[in-house]
Amino acid sequence: MITATRSDHDMRRTRDRQSERQNMRRLYLLIYPLCLFAAVASRLAGHAEDASQRPTQSVFAEARSAAYAAAGYAFHA
Repeated sequence: MITATRSDHDMRRTRDRQSERQNMRRLYLLIYPLCLFAAVASRLAGHAEDASQRPTQSVFAEARSAAYAAAGYAFHA
């Protein structure tokens, strides 16, 4: 007979993944405002004055990608 219950190892692994997702989300929420500020400051400082050097992303998309990249590095250590 086949049982449809999960083993303790599978349940523990699921909980660990959920915990990592929650930690990633919390870290993202802490880092995002800093990345948004940096993106806005960069645009206001005029680092990309030529039309060819202007970023194609919005400030929010740039901050989001920077925050996810920074938060991802925290989990590699």
